[in-house]
Amino acid sequence: KKKEATTMATTAAKAIKAQIDKETESYRQLQQDVQKNHTARLRFTQQLSESKMVLQELDLLDDEAVVYKLVGPALIRQDLVEAKANVDKRMDFMKKESDRLDSSLKSLENKQLQAQQAVQSLNQKLQKFAPKQPEA
Repeated sequence: KKKEATTMATTAAKAIKAQIDKETESYRQLQQDVQKNHTARLRFTQQLSESKMVLQELDLLDDEAVVYKLVGPALIRQDLVEAKANVDKRMDFMKKESDRLDSSLKSLENKQLQAQQAVQSLNQKLQKFAPKQPEA
């Protein structure tokens, strides 16, 4: 009976180790997703900052100023009001995308915390199956 109990404990320990491996891999994937999110957010923050500077520059111009837009290799003449409207639209899009990335980041961080807690819980279960060391 003792050998049977040891075999069951070993089988249970192996199952827990497999779960730990699975949760650890999930945690690593979440870390990669968080990193991608941070990179995308940084890019949008930089673009938003650039667009704010462009809008400030456009605000300095008088209504008669000539504005050009780079389209591919060509500079195309553009109305000042239209240029300001395009920059405003672009900034709105970037703000919305940044907000979406923020909420996505919070969700990913919550999932990451849950995976970390699951690994800790499984490690505690695994320790129960570890052979007892005689005290010296």
